[in-house]
Amino acid sequence: MRNNKFKVLSCMLAVVLATGSLMAGCGKSSDAVTDSGTPQETTDSGEQGAQSTPAAQAGGETTITVNTQSSVGAQEAWQAVADAYMEKNPNVKVVVDLKPSEGYAEWVQNIFTVDDPTADIVNVNLAGTATTGKVINFLEYADMDSPYSDGTWSEQFNFQMQTKERGQSEWSMLSLDSVQVVWCYNKEIFEEVGVEPPTTWDELVTVCEKLDAAGYQPITMPGDATSFWSGTFGWLAQIYTDQTTRSMLDIYRAQEGDYCFDPEVDGVWKYDPTDPFNDDAWKVNQNAVRAYKAVKDNVYSPSSPGMKTVWENFAKIFPKYVGGETFFGTIDPGQVSMFYQGKAAMMVDGAWRLVNFNNDMKKLSSGEEVTDATGAAIEGVKKFDLGVFNMPSMEGEGIEAPARTIEVATGFVGAVAKDKAHDDQVVDFLMYYSSQEGQSIYLSAGIDAGLVPQGPSLVYGVELPDDIQAMFDQLELIGNCQKGCAAWLARGMSDVQESVRDFYRYSYDYLTGKITIDDWLTSHQNNIDTYIEDAMASSEISDNDLENPQNEPTGE
Repeated sequence: MRNNKFKVLSCMLAVVLATGSLMAGCGKSSDAVTDSGTPQETTDSGEQGAQSTPAAQAGGETTITVNTQSSVGAQEAWQAVADAYMEKNPNVKVVVDLKPSEGYAEWVQNIFTVDDPTADIVNVNLAGTATTGKVINFLEYADMDSPYSDGTWSEQFNFQMQTKERGQSEWSMLSLDSVQVVWCYNKEIFEEVGVEPPTTWDELVTVCEKLDAAGYQPITMPGDATSFWSGTFGWLAQIYTDQTTRSMLDIYRAQEGDYCFDPEVDGVWKYDPTDPFNDDAWKVNQNAVRAYKAVKDNVYSPSSPGMKTVWENFAKIFPKYVGGETFFGTIDPGQVSMFYQGKAAMMVDGAWRLVNFNNDMKKLSSGEEVTDATGAAIEGVKKFDLGVFNMPSMEGEGIEAPARTIEVATGFVGAVAKDKAHDDQVVDFLMYYSSQEGQSIYLSAGIDAGLVPQGPSLVYGVELPDDIQAMFDQLELIGNCQKGCAAWLARGMSDVQESVRDFYRYSYDYLTGKITIDDWLTSHQNNIDTYIEDAMASSEISDNDLENPQNEPTGE
């Protein structure tokens, strides 16, 4: 029950982003454990299976079937890796059979309910609790020597950014892509107006004032209900709420005596708001029962002085400098059009925008049509240089640390557990896929077929085409705000949909001047109080559990 419970909790807390954006579906924290927390595999059979070609040793042919989600360039990318692997392993057949994104969650969940499925490699994050006990635990192979590099498997890529459930000693999702939410800006407009990328929110307000006076819309951003939940404004709500809640981790982290307490980790951890990576999951464990108790006791408060500072700052920008009254009617494709047309100077997006922009400017130069996310042509596109800057930090009462952003590992490739020999061969293939050679082949073939990298590869030594690499070189990691319980209160009570709808309603009223900031804070407090029981129920945590937060919750 414990594993199910916390997979559900992780999915509930993970950000839900717009189609084609950061993640396809829900994932957990973007961090993992250090080598000291990784079990070692010592059996001869396991080591042999991971280090060389198991099927060849067994003298038979093994079939590995790849059934991840289909997207532009993905089929070509996987097939190129499969062909290269089969050339090295002639007794292995790799079948690439990608599935449509629409309906994929239902399809992959069903895979884990049937006997002897043909599927091997899937996007396991969308399978939810159906995967319990039915996926390969990659930790059993993490510290084995890889035949495709000079070190262990986990040394081929950024292992610390992998999702791992410490409590279950489980690592079931391989994520080799990275993505970061950033501010994009038109360098020509900034130069014309004489402004620089801001580093604080007050500086952002000043930049907006000058851009507005020069006749430009400072920012383009969707302002509908979807944006406030799973889109751009929802990202900002999480990012800036994080500036106010960093110290709460000292309240709901695993305490000595807790069921999830690890003395080697939690026994030495110290809160340090100056370190944006201080609360990475491999450095400290969180106890969700303590977090719910802190919310119930109003210690982890939705109407804190810090939250007041955040929303007063939002009101300095929204909606005045984001289209005025039209802001709330702007949807996702519309913001890109205004930015490309040179009517708006800034927009917030994922780092995939850098690659999309680069491709779109090439189309413009060759006379091709530039289209938005719906496929509609964008009229009047202007050629310009794109710049990026990180989240400007808010300052004031209740602000505890500099702003971070959403920067996570994505991909979520997992494998259906079968017999040991087959599992060994599947992991051997994934070792190749996640090696410098394998990922270079994957990305090269994928990009040639239209694949858009979301950010720098997490595989060490992989180089992207010069023009793409040059754009990603502008990025700087500043820490991820989406960790465990940190964003619970940012957009209503976690992701309870009725709560999210209420959040949009009173946020609209506040930003349009219908209610005061104190009214907003009261509404937000009432929202959390109303829907916390629903959030607890989805996490299988009861009021009785809150009485003894040191115990593993039962939900009864």
